[in-house]
Amino acid sequence: MAANFDLFLQDNDLLIDAQSGDFLIAVSDDQHIMDNIAAFPGWWKEAPADGVGVFAYQNSSGQLQVLGRILKQQLQADGYQCNNPVITQSPDGELIIQPNAIKS
Repeated sequence: MAANFDLFLQDNDLLIDAQSGDFLIAVSDDQHIMDNIAAFPGWWKEAPADGVGVFAYQNSSGQLQVLGRILKQQLQADGYQCNNPVITQSPDGELIIQPNAIKS
């Protein structure tokens, strides 16, 4: 399947090519997955049911399985093959997410 391209974001900022002054374009699947994980349902008018809302799970105990199930459902609904996402929590409460998703 062909890759999807979009404006390149780094830390949610658009990057501009220093030589040409143009916006940089890059493969966007990873960015799209990250946006879907971060977004809460209702954030996107054109797809109100999309989004995991990962920030609601930050510092919550016993919710990693629920988060993994929702993450898998959302990514599969968006056309990704999501095989066993791995979600861990660091001692300071930060969620570490490896979605293991590829465009199907």
